[in-house]
Formats: sequence, structure tokens, C-alpha cells
Amino acid sequence: MSTPPNIPAMACMNEAGLFSPLTDAEKKSALALNAQDGKQGEVWEPITPPPTEPEMPRSATALWVYRDAEGRPLYARFRREDEGGHKVVLPLTYGHRVWIDRNGKERDVTGWHWKQPAKPLPLYGLDRLAALPDAPVLLVEGEKAADAAYSLFPDMAVITSGGSTSVSSADWSPLAGRRVTIWPDNDAPGEKYAQAAIDALRNAETQSVHMVKMPEGLPEGWDLADDLPMDLTQNGETPPLKILRPLVDQAPQAESNVKMPPGYSMTSRGLYFTPEPTGELPPVPVWVSAPFEVIAETRDEGGMGWGLLINWLDRDRRYHQWAIPKKMVHGEGKDIAGELEDAGLNCNISATRHLRQFIASVYTRTRLRCVTSSGWHKTEQGPVFVLPNGVTLGAGRKAVAFQTTRAASGSEYATAGTLEEWQKEIAVYASGNSRLLFALSVAFCGPLLDILGEQSGGFHIIGKSQSGKSTALYAAGSVWGKGDRDGMVRSWRGTSNGTEGIACETSDTLLILDEMGQADSREVGDITYMLANNTGKQRAGRNGEARARKTWRSLFLSTGEVTLATKMGEIGRRAMAGQEVRLVSIQADAGAGMGLFEALHDLPSAGEMADHIRRAARTCYGTASRAYLAALVKERDDDEAGLTESIKGLVDKFESDCLPAGPADGQVRSVVRRFGLVSAAGELAVAYDVLPWARGEATRAAKACFQSWLEERGGTDAAEDREAIEQIRAFIEQHGESRFALLGGPEGEVENPHSRTVSRVGFRRLTDTPDGSQWEYLILPEMWRKEVCKGIDANRAAKVLLEAGYLLPGDGKNLTRYRRIPGEGRLRVYAVSGSILEGETA
Repeated sequence: MSTPPNIPAMACMNEAGLFSPLTDAEKKSALALNAQDGKQGEVWEPITPPPTEPEMPRSATALWVYRDAEGRPLYARFRREDEGGHKVVLPLTYGHRVWIDRNGKERDVTGWHWKQPAKPLPLYGLDRLAALPDAPVLLVEGEKAADAAYSLFPDMAVITSGGSTSVSSADWSPLAGRRVTIWPDNDAPGEKYAQAAIDALRNAETQSVHMVKMPEGLPEGWDLADDLPMDLTQNGETPPLKILRPLVDQAPQAESNVKMPPGYSMTSRGLYFTPEPTGELPPVPVWVSAPFEVIAETRDEGGMGWGLLINWLDRDRRYHQWAIPKKMVHGEGKDIAGELEDAGLNCNISATRHLRQFIASVYTRTRLRCVTSSGWHKTEQGPVFVLPNGVTLGAGRKAVAFQTTRAASGSEYATAGTLEEWQKEIAVYASGNSRLLFALSVAFCGPLLDILGEQSGGFHIIGKSQSGKSTALYAAGSVWGKGDRDGMVRSWRGTSNGTEGIACETSDTLLILDEMGQADSREVGDITYMLANNTGKQRAGRNGEARARKTWRSLFLSTGEVTLATKMGEIGRRAMAGQEVRLVSIQADAGAGMGLFEALHDLPSAGEMADHIRRAARTCYGTASRAYLAALVKERDDDEAGLTESIKGLVDKFESDCLPAGPADGQVRSVVRRFGLVSAAGELAVAYDVLPWARGEATRAAKACFQSWLEERGGTDAAEDREAIEQIRAFIEQHGESRFALLGGPEGEVENPHSRTVSRVGFRRLTDTPDGSQWEYLILPEMWRKEVCKGIDANRAAKVLLEAGYLLPGDGKNLTRYRRIPGEGRLRVYAVSGSILEGETA
């Protein structure tokens, strides 16, 4: 092992990365760089992991090896005495070092050197941390104290970052989600180390941070490697562990960030309130709740909506977090306690007033911006994405908190299994199945709406029972959470108010509604409009002033055995074109004789495949959206303009590829761009290695589904125009003999003037055409507006019929023409060709 001379060091990293070997040219360049400044040059390349265990230097009195979670050495620190007899601690790291010694000779040695590894430095005790994944963590100062603490508390994962100035250099990320207790040395440097560690641990998103309150009577500089003073152990009669263990177990929450209200204390057993003494007997502390940690106070951008962000572990050691709106403390105390109890935090039934008072009175210096809706939000650090369960992704994730009145909000957005398992058990089966490919691509669409500034909208998969419709929903739901009716898949059976709340909770993610047939026919149309228009009802508060409306962005996915028009028709209502554009119907039957499916992937039947996907959606879920969002948030933060342009380019190409030559109505263009967005979402998820499909497969599926919709629609003209023709055709078919007086005879007189046409709307007569005789229907203008075109724009309907060749041209600019009616004189009428009944232009 080489012992380098005590010269200034210059660490050097080449372009390929810290651990890539330097070329001879790079070494000489680095050495020459120092030589130009009159310094002795040096090139230092740490190598991790080292191939050998470190050996204690001859002059050392102690050696501590820092190891990774598997127990492999990373680097070491050793203690020795300097020339003055003072103890010093030096690093020992394996690596490649090139330097010029004092004699001007170049030295080149690979081995263990008294050098520092690359920062951030690992913690001492990572192997202990990995061996005790559910144990509380004890943080001490220095390796000697850590070894002594591990002997005292073997049930705890004892770690340290090293000396008193090592906090800023350490990597604290392995402690994320762990409950950490700090035991500081009993001196000023120890207190300083503890305070710096508190901030580092909070930034690492630990579950909680507590700090031991040191007892009186300890000497200056005392740590856990030292013996306890005799007066504390009653001259050795009391075992040290009996004194030390309660200090750890009852360590209060670290107070650098939180100021407890008078009378309150937080221990490992929970929150307590000690009332003021009122007599000779000491007051008895009241247990309020199980332990939790206060993270920050929250408020919105305008300084309103204040709340308190807390987190805790339930009895199964699952992590929970809730930003409690402070306005709830002035309601029923059981509301807060009930929500906490429901999420696994035990509360004292008779102490709810103490809980409310604590929430109202506790103080913390940390402030976070609260948001009340999931999805995209902007921070000074960059864009963040908030999931409905409070999980936040993005560089600015520590600046925001999701605040709701329910502790268990967004519980559907849990995860199970790994991304690889989800891909293997669900996503691969979509390949070759256009409807399944499309449904999974829709699941990734929600986060793109805000990036492109697109409106909400939906897709409705329609087909007979047992055709695989719900299977597509379960697969899509598994992208975000548990893919069943207890998770992401909701029922159409509900009120518009209830659906409004769900839409708000699922903003920018995915809203799934199953079985439209169960919906209230009176509300289904309003729900469709509401979901697509991004906003709920305007309501008044108690004082009559307008309350803030709920808003969202959502690509929603629906199924049913009936269309929206059929469902509304059950109560005699007609679906408007705008509603059918907002909720686009797609036939579930892919035309392969297997319902939704076209490829079975070696499974024996379509039923077996549907059952497999349903089962998998209950065991592998939630991971795909996390991986997709992690990549999307980073790309939006790095280059939002470039991301937007690339997605828009995909949508534009999809539109140009799918629309036939010639003019297309704006409604069709709106729908084709929504299909294009689904295509782009699928291709983006493929590019992020989230979906295991070939490139272009999501686009082909979206095109197949769009063509299915377009064929069912009957063309690219406006829906209102088709509806106008269909309505007038239906009226003539229904009333062609009963409400149109028959004209006949050589003078065109009424054939039977003594008969009376009840509720007459006009006249009919036979006319000669090159193809033979044909009926002509002469409709009176007032009846045209009130009866024939009831519920639609009568003037637009006349123009549509004229363009289609079904309305005979009027005189001049008029759409009507004069006809002489015997006994009536010359009347203006709309002259409709009988060819409208044949569906062909005249």
C-alpha cells in the first residue's frame, strides 16, 4: 500500500465520467496544468468498488470500513496521531493516482491511498441499515460512537456520516422513509452536527426525525463510546442500558423546525398533553394520539387555504401523509380524528379537542404551497406532477403539498409489483389487439393535455355483454393504480355532483367509467358535457357569494352496451352533436370474431385472455404511470418547448394521415386530433421504455379505432348537418300521407277537396323526372320551423338540404319558392325532393 507525500491534491475527472480510466494524454495534461502554476501535479481516480479489503496503516490506531448495503467495502477512515501527538482521522480509498514527488519524479500507483472518494460520501453502517429494513435508525457522530451504540442497541440500525463537519458531504438518500433518532455528542460541535443533520434528514424525506434530550450530569464531550458517570448509575448499581434506552425510546421530535404548543410533547409513544397543575398533585399527561411528524405548514399562492402537513406509519409500517386543512379544526373534532384513524393513526376518542388545538397551534418554520388538485403545477424549481395520493414528482416536489379533507385521498393510486411484471403480465398482451392497445395508450394521455393546452374529452367503447369492454378498462386502470372496481374503475351509476368530485381528484391522470347503461338517463348528457368542459357547477356559499368551482383536465374512458344517444333517447332526449364529439364511440368488436381481441398470444380463448388480464390488473399496477411521469417531468423541465413541439408534430402527422382528401368539418378535426394525442401518448410511453411495444404500434391502433368511428359516423361533414337530413327524412317517412295533402288532377288541384288533412304541414304531388315519376313535398314555412325542424336550426337545415340536392332551389336568394296551390293561391313553400327518402342526391 502506497503512502503519498503530504502535498496539495488536485482531483481530476475526464469527460467520460469519474470512474472511467484516464488516457495517458489526459494524465499528462492534468499534471502539466498544475506545473504551469508552479505546483506539484496530481491525478486521482477513485475506483469503486475496490477489489480488496483495506489494511490498517502501520501508524494507525483504529480503522473503520465504510461498506455498501451488500457489505462490500467502499472506502475507509483510520485514526492516527500527528507529530504533535494529536489524534487525526484520515480517509483511505482505493484508486489510481499519478503524481510528481518532491524529487520531480512521476509516480503512478493503483492501490489504497490516503485520499478521499468522490462526493457525496456514503454513510457508515449501510450494511446494518439494509439488514434491518424496518428498524428505527440511530444517528451518532463518529464511527467509534456508532460501533459502541450498535453494541448497546442491536435492534437499531446505527449509522454515522463521520466527524462533526461531515454532514454536507454525505449521501443521506438511503434514509428516505426511515424513522431516525439523533444522539448528539455532549458539546457544542455535537449540537452543531445534530442541527445540520436534522436539515439533511428532512431534505432526504425521512419519515420522522427525533433527537435525544441529554440528561444532566454528563461531562463535556461525552458520547455513547464513553462510560456513564458513577452518580448517574448510582455507583454502578443501575445498568447503563436501563438509563440510556428510555432516552432513545422517548426522544422528542427534533425541534429545529417545529415549536410545540404549551403543554404538548411528542414521544415515541405518541402525542401527549400535560395540563397546567391545579392542586398539590402533579398533572397527569393525556395521551392524544399515536406518534406522527409535523412536516410543514401549507398555504396557497394567495396566502389562503392554510393547513398542516403531517406524516406517520400505521401499525403495518405503511407510510401515510396528509395536509390537514386548518379550517377543519373549527368543525367537528371527530372529522379529523376519524380520517386519521381510518388511515391507521390511532387517536384518543376523549381527547379530540386536544388534537384540534394542537393542529391549530403548532408552529413550524417550513412553509409549503398547498395544491388542492392533482396533476401539473408550476414551482420556482420547475414543473411538478402531483398524484392524487400526494406523491409528487419533479425538481420542485419539496415545495408543494397536496391538501384535501380526506387523509385517504387517492388511495386508488397505489403500486404493486414491478414495472417489468406489469409489462410481462398486461402490456405485452395488448400487442396485436387494436382496442387494447388503444385503451392502454389512452391511459398515458392525461398528462399531455396541459402540455399541449388541449381540452378534456372521452372515448366510449360500445359493445354487447362479455365482449371484453371492461377488460380494456382494467388494463388501462392498472397503469395508474389497482385495475378493478375497488380501484381505478368507477361506475357510471352516480350523480353529476359525485362524478364532479371524482373528475377533480383524477385531474391530469385517467378517469374510468364502466357500464353507461347503469347511469341515470336524465344526467348522462350533462355529465358528458361537464367532464369535457373541465369545470363543475357554479355554486353559492352560505352567504350567497359564488364559491370557487372545481376544475380538472381529463381524458376519460367509458364503456357501455348502448351509445350516449341511445341512453338519452330513453327519456325522449336527443344527444347534441357537441356531446357526441366530446364522448366518441368506438365499437368494441375488432372484427376477428373474438370480441375486443384479435390476437390471443397462445392463450386458449378470448375468455382466458380476459381473465388473465383482470387477475394481473389486481396484482401488478401503478408502476407504469410512475415511470412514465418521471421521464415526462424531467423532459418537460429540461426542454418544454421541444417536448411540446415533438408531441404536436406527432398529432399533426396523425391528422394528415387519417383525414381523407377534401374539406372536413371542425368537429371531425377535433376528434381526429384527440385520437392523434392518444397515438402520441402511446408512442411516448414506448420511447420511455414503459410500454414494451414496437414503435408505430400505438399509432396503428389509434388509426384503426379512428376509422371505425368515422365509418360509424358516416363521413366527415358536420354532425348537425347529418342530423338535419335524418330528422327531415324521418318526418316525411312518418307523416308522408297523414300530414301532407295530396295534389292531383290536370290543374294540380287537391285530389279530394272534401277530405281534410289533420295537422297539415304542406302538400305532396307526383312530378315527372328523367328517371320517372317522383314525389315532391311542399312544406309551409311556419310548419317547417315549428314541426319539421323542431329542435334544430331551420334555416341551416334548409341550406344543408340545398347543398345535398334534396331541396329544390328557390327564387333569388330565397330558400323557398312560390307554388300555386288550388284553393290557397300562390304560397311560399320549401320544395323537398322525394329522393331524400332514397338517401341519394337529386
